[in-house]
Amino acid sequence: MNNSLFKLIGAAACAAILITSTLCAADSAPSPGTTQSPKKSSSHSYPFRGTVDSVDSSAKTITLDGKKSERVLHVTDDSLLEKDGKPAKLDEIASGDYAKGLLSKRDGSREILVKATFGPKPDKKGDKKAAAKSTAPTTPAQTASN
Repeated sequence: MNNSLFKLIGAAACAAILITSTLCAADSAPSPGTTQSPKKSSSHSYPFRGTVDSVDSSAKTITLDGKKSERVLHVTDDSLLEKDGKPAKLDEIASGDYAKGLLSKRDGSREILVKATFGPKPDKKGDKKAAAKSTAPTTPAQTASN
């Protein structure tokens, strides 16, 4: 009984997938006599982080260091830049700054900088715990044992 129930559910799922894919193909097929325009790339944003290798103000690009290759980020007039918590201009960004923010691929394969923050690289989580232990107040018992 259970085996035939699973087969029935599987067959229904396959039928639903086939129907959906057929309907989607029919919707996306161009009608006769029309030309299909090239697809635009999605404009969703995704995070990035890295260390600035170089800045080219004339080309409006920021190059990040990479383990395998460099990464070129293109800056537009809509890009939001911050350095040390304050709004910044492209010429204020320096080599060695730590960068993190959001990118988009609106123009095909070029990575467009949406928003970025530049400044010193933050401490690692392990370093924060070590720093917290070293600055922790000592008790009289700990002072006596030292």
